[in-house]
Amino acid sequence: MEPKSQDQAPHRDDDPGLQTEPPTIAQSITSFYMYNPYEKRSVEVPLTNCDAFISLLKCVIGTGILAMPLAFRCSGFLVGAVMSVLLMILLTYSIHLLIADMTECCRRRRVPQVSMPEAVRIAYEEGPKWINCFGRAAGFMTTCVLVFGQFLLCTVYLVFVSKNFKEIGDHYIERYNERYYVLAACLLLLPLFMIRRLKYLVPLNLISNFLLYAGFALIMYYLFNGLPNINDREMATPPVEWIEFIAIAAFSLTAVGSMLVVEAHMAHPQSYLGLFGVLNLAVLFILLSNMFFGIIGYWRFGDSVHASITLNIPQDEILSQFIKVFIATGIFLSYPLNGFVVITVMFSDYENSEPRGRYRTLIEYVVRLVFLFLTGAVAIGVPNLAALTELEGAFSLSNLNLLCPALIDMFLNYNVGYGRLMWKLIRDILLMLIGLIFGTVGCTVAIMQLIRDFQLTLNSM
Repeated sequence: MEPKSQDQAPHRDDDPGLQTEPPTIAQSITSFYMYNPYEKRSVEVPLTNCDAFISLLKCVIGTGILAMPLAFRCSGFLVGAVMSVLLMILLTYSIHLLIADMTECCRRRRVPQVSMPEAVRIAYEEGPKWINCFGRAAGFMTTCVLVFGQFLLCTVYLVFVSKNFKEIGDHYIERYNERYYVLAACLLLLPLFMIRRLKYLVPLNLISNFLLYAGFALIMYYLFNGLPNINDREMATPPVEWIEFIAIAAFSLTAVGSMLVVEAHMAHPQSYLGLFGVLNLAVLFILLSNMFFGIIGYWRFGDSVHASITLNIPQDEILSQFIKVFIATGIFLSYPLNGFVVITVMFSDYENSEPRGRYRTLIEYVVRLVFLFLTGAVAIGVPNLAALTELEGAFSLSNLNLLCPALIDMFLNYNVGYGRLMWKLIRDILLMLIGLIFGTVGCTVAIMQLIRDFQLTLNSM
């Protein structure tokens, strides 16, 4: 495979001097007028704005929306609604900041496109001299963070699919251990995960979205049937429980890696941001869907709500079984898109050097295979859907949504200034503090629960 013709690899200018010489401060300030990366960007099979909107919905809407009733149980109606809006504003703002800074990195290096790890490396090179030497290491660490975040997300998908199909299997056939359902899901995913073009995943995303929303529509029968008195539910819970809400809601509202990949493969990436851009429209739709589902789900099931609302509906009714099949299949078809993000990140900086270049296609297939079955192994070892959801949400929110964008922005502005009263620097520091506090607390709580579950799994084997 020719790396520079792939969707994953950006096409760069032919002049090597422009790529190797760091720009001066004056060049950085006027980079917007000197170079427009969108005009130079070339994608082999680009996404239309409609394709991008569909893919964004597919990236974010999935197991997270089904966990929102559990999130509202941890916060109450009022606190949950307010925090959902505030959290979405924070996450969306950070994505806008990240993409704007990545575009600025393109202008300063005069290349059409950079990956998130490349943007981190460039930002370190643009920052204070004493941190310039850490650029490559920081870029590599960002790659690891992106891969690990998507790994956790795909693991959650496998656990969700296996739990829902197990409930149907337990009703009609013998009660098999959940690990067999995880293995079956991995084997069925194998041919789908071998698709190497994002454009060709769009039909899968359409089918997945249709199944998910059909399942969501049908599940309303159980959510609205037998609603208790709303006064029986909490408007606000103790603040100590809000950390769990934030972790679950963060998982439900954002997917940084997927959002960046969609923007990178658009035919008109300039339409991605902006007040009525593709990103904002998709985010608004996702926010309203999540709040509606979380409020109604918590109202209906209260303190008995599970990590996925599909586990609360009856196991022996035909309608509920159709709902579980629709939603679980929709999530199943979401795996290839989110796994595609990992491959994009891992191969974005892969050079076409001999003799490795000629074997790149084979290497990519091997990486896909290993990634698929590693997620399956973790899903078998720690099948706690709630704890995995919280860990992925806390980890991704703290690192990808807050720390990375803040660091990139802080170093890029080091030579050009932070604005009046240093407001950009204050903003970046606040984002980093929020990320560090929430990431430490959220990840610690989730990891402790996963360790206990893994010990129980070992004891039962």
